[in-house]
Amino acid sequence: MFDYIFFDCMETLVDLKKLPALKDYAAWAYYGSGAEERWVDFDEFFRYYLLARQELSAKLPEYADYDMYTRFLHIVRLSMPDKPYEVMESTAADLYRNYWRNYKSGSFVRDDVLHALPQLMKRYKMGVVSNFMITGGIEEMLELHGIAGYFEFVVTSVAVGWIKPHPAIYKKALELADIAPEKVIFVGDDLMNDYTAPAEFGMLTVYLDRSGRHPELERRVTNFKELEKMLL
Repeated sequence: MFDYIFFDCMETLVDLKKLPALKDYAAWAYYGSGAEERWVDFDEFFRYYLLARQELSAKLPEYADYDMYTRFLHIVRLSMPDKPYEVMESTAADLYRNYWRNYKSGSFVRDDVLHALPQLMKRYKMGVVSNFMITGGIEEMLELHGIAGYFEFVVTSVAVGWIKPHPAIYKKALELADIAPEKVIFVGDDLMNDYTAPAEFGMLTVYLDRSGRHPELERRVTNFKELEKMLL
């Protein structure tokens, strides 16, 4: 008997109109930020973006997470070390706001998700467990698309400090739900983070396979209509 569903968010509950490459994330921050003149061009900015990402990752333990603002501030520190700190902070803030505005503008929720959530809510409590680098970002995204009310809680990697598949993020979700893992169904689109790792905790896992990458999996759906049929 299962009482809870834990959902991944991005590419599960909320999608992006275009699945971004690494360069797209940098472009979302750069173009329209008002800070473009601080670099020769986007290619220079992107080189610093990659360097900042690499340096921050090297300093942290495996699976540790940080807020995206930290990355933008590190870009500014690397590329303009002689600027006053106040200028660095304001430039990083401009990049951060622009990035988040562009990210949100490209997001949407599929019709099958909108139909399934109220049906699933009749049978299960539901929570969101997501890797995300914007503090409060998943909560804002769910509100933006009118689906926040279906969920009892949101756990994000940026808030916990660890990304899936680190055990800490799953443990936090189980604590908030106040439930044993054997009573939880975990649904998401990432094979390791949403299928394999939570199964090792004792949860029943269902892989959302919209693009048909893993037809061999035992518990797999290609859309939320199939998820409804499986779980109700």
